[in-house]
Amino acid sequence: MYKVDINNKKLIELSSTKYADLGLKERFDIQEWIEKSPTILGEDLLVIGKEVTLRSGRRLDLLCIDKNASLVIVELKRDDSGTEVEWQAIKYASFCSNFLSDEIFQHFARYLVSSEYEAQKKIEEFIAVDIENLNQSQRIILVSNKFNSEIISAVLWLRDFGVNVQCVRLAPYVDSDDELFIKPDVIIPLPEAKDYIEKKEIKLREKPGVQIEWTGYWFVNVGDGTHRTWEDNRKYGFIGAGQGKWYSDALKRLTVGDKIYAYMKGLGYVGFGEVTHKAVMIKDFIVPEFDKSLLELELKAERPQKNSDDEDLSEWVVGVKWIKTVSKQHAKTFVGVFANQNVVCKLRHEQTLRFVQKEFDLRI
Repeated sequence: MYKVDINNKKLIELSSTKYADLGLKERFDIQEWIEKSPTILGEDLLVIGKEVTLRSGRRLDLLCIDKNASLVIVELKRDDSGTEVEWQAIKYASFCSNFLSDEIFQHFARYLVSSEYEAQKKIEEFIAVDIENLNQSQRIILVSNKFNSEIISAVLWLRDFGVNVQCVRLAPYVDSDDELFIKPDVIIPLPEAKDYIEKKEIKLREKPGVQIEWTGYWFVNVGDGTHRTWEDNRKYGFIGAGQGKWYSDALKRLTVGDKIYAYMKGLGYVGFGEVTHKAVMIKDFIVPEFDKSLLELELKAERPQKNSDDEDLSEWVVGVKWIKTVSKQHAKTFVGVFANQNVVCKLRHEQTLRFVQKEFDLRI
């Protein structure tokens, strides 16, 4: 690691060191830094507890909540992870998995020295999903200067079986003036390959050579951009795709009566509905409620009419009776949720189906 001397146009190499050599402690120093700046772990986290005492008498270093309302157990080691830190964190996570919402509010209120109402309000303001999703899943973040090879092996093995464990290295360096610098690195999973790794882990957990039975529901990607918006979809009862035959042809797979789950890339599931009208060019789609062409109505999309006279390039529209929808800010997701780059495909992932049925309160 180097510090840049801009004026003299040169690099000054920093020296790798150990926290112990600097007299810094795991609990009284590193933990305090992370508590005050949790983004050093590579994401936005809300710290809701420090040195949380469990029934066993053991103390959990930091308890956090992520944007998806999952509880995040942060376990710290100073200069070396040791060989059993992952087992220790798993025990903590299993205990926290049983926390009810009220218990979480109580822990946070004690941490804040405030009322449970204020604690709940702060959590609701922080998370990007409904409060009902609180603690539906748990995650583990292991933090250390160095990670034992046995820990790395164990973490990778656990991830293959769907346990969400991450390793974050906080490496200390000093300059010639003994000024301390911290270099944070998420080493598992590597941020640049996070999507690939998670999808690969899901694929490895599926049985090879076995065709998974179709659930009877369709997965549909809904866009939010120049030619179409989810807000328009919800308001006027449709889904759209186009600006290329490959995209519009996918919509033609849907028939009247089909049940669909709408998904927004990178966010999650936003709606469940039933197809009411087969795919037609956007200029020919009549919105029954208004008895007008869709293009005559006030749309949020900037250019839905682009190429509307070209059968291959036009936007195409499928009519949908929405049974339950949410805004994109409240999209439903979880680690391992089914997603696909295709506009339309068959939903075969049972775990995802159970999840969306629960999230959209459906008993179809």
